[in-house]
Amino acid sequence: MTLAESPLDYHPLLARTRTVHRPVGPVAYDCVKVIVARDASAILFSEFGQKPVKAGDVILLAPNTLCGSEPEGHITVTTVYLDPDYVLDQVRWQYVGLIQDRLDAQDFADTIYTEPAQILRLGEDRAGMLMPWLDELVNLSVDGR
Repeated sequence: MTLAESPLDYHPLLARTRTVHRPVGPVAYDCVKVIVARDASAILFSEFGQKPVKAGDVILLAPNTLCGSEPEGHITVTTVYLDPDYVLDQVRWQYVGLIQDRLDAQDFADTIYTEPAQILRLGEDRAGMLMPWLDELVNLSVDGR
């Protein structure tokens, strides 16, 4: 799937919330995906095999990483789609004292994020603190801003 066909539709950042009731076959996007499980649970299958995810978990997927899921009844998620160049620019500016240019930013990101698919178990309380910001990102995305 190319960036033109991806959910980004030429935006560096796009957020969507949805509830999934049926299995989703493995699909890969050419963007970074940050998926926050908001409610319920699912079995996620990706390069790490099959793993259960539940509310409070955050899934980080590198570009071109196959991932599918099978909800246990249903699961509600907010997905943030990020253009890889946008992510590298953010890494570069966050570590401006350590990184000289975009190539250094790519090497630095490759060192930090060695796994193409990761599950971060924040817990419902900590993830709950993110929800107002995620909701605002979704609202801005829907409005095209």
